[in-house]
Amino acid sequence: MPFYNDLDHLIQRIDYRVLLPLLSRMPLYWGESLSKVRGIINFALDYEWRSMALQHRYIRKRSLEAMQIILPETSKQRLITTTINRFIHNSREEWQALLFGRDIMNKINQKSIVEETNNLLSIQKKGRGIVMLSCHFDSFCMGTVLMGMRGLIVNGVNTAMIEDIRIHPDVRSFFNRKYRAMENHMYGKIVYWEVDLPFFYQALEKGETVILLGDIPGSKSNIYIPFLNRSFRMPLGAWHMAKKTGSAIGAFICLHNSTGSYRVICLPPREIDPDDPVSTMLPIYVFFEKWIKRYPERWLAADLLPAFG
Repeated sequence: MPFYNDLDHLIQRIDYRVLLPLLSRMPLYWGESLSKVRGIINFALDYEWRSMALQHRYIRKRSLEAMQIILPETSKQRLITTTINRFIHNSREEWQALLFGRDIMNKINQKSIVEETNNLLSIQKKGRGIVMLSCHFDSFCMGTVLMGMRGLIVNGVNTAMIEDIRIHPDVRSFFNRKYRAMENHMYGKIVYWEVDLPFFYQALEKGETVILLGDIPGSKSNIYIPFLNRSFRMPLGAWHMAKKTGSAIGAFICLHNSTGSYRVICLPPREIDPDDPVSTMLPIYVFFEKWIKRYPERWLAADLLPAFG
């Protein structure tokens, strides 16, 4: 058993310390193309840092189960192909993470589209905060960065779980490097909510934007909504933040269009219902569900779905 642990350790060290940085320095077309090859290999090995940390390979099996839920009455071959593509998209998202610290981001920004930019900037100019939800879908971190590059002051809610000592140190270093590079474009901060939750309320009160990922069930929520053919424990943090600070609430996803080109699609910020979190949040989950059902292979957190309900 120690042999396999040592081998897994070596693979992750080479992957995150050598391979991904090398791909990020290549011309975009070649880096992206090779990230796809990496994704296919990751599928074949059922390799991902989360499963390596737990020493239990489960992502491939759970992702395939999720595709069966999202795409009922679909052929087995299509389900497998969709699952392979989920690994490819995940690999590409990790490759993108190391582009944030490069000058190439200026060219990517010029080739990309961010919907609702004028509306979002107008709200910010008035000094009003915006709570924006997204999910682990396609190029969500790229979307966050592009909004910052268009003039929004953006802050990201993160979790200290990424510092778990079971996670390979080179993986933890990879994420810290990613977050610091993102902050340079966001003009805000990515902060662990367990460490400094008041930071986000203060940011909203200053008229800044706070981004949360909403596709992880709320562990303390007692409100269930239908989502992707499952019962979903709806997290309430975004609603509470908006209610307490008088902020508007909206959502976005970011699609990879072609090499170096992205499109941020927004559900425009609106008023919350201070007495009814479901009427406030349900349209956001309908928005997410629409895009996930259209492109299920781009939902990077698909492995969570079988455990919903």
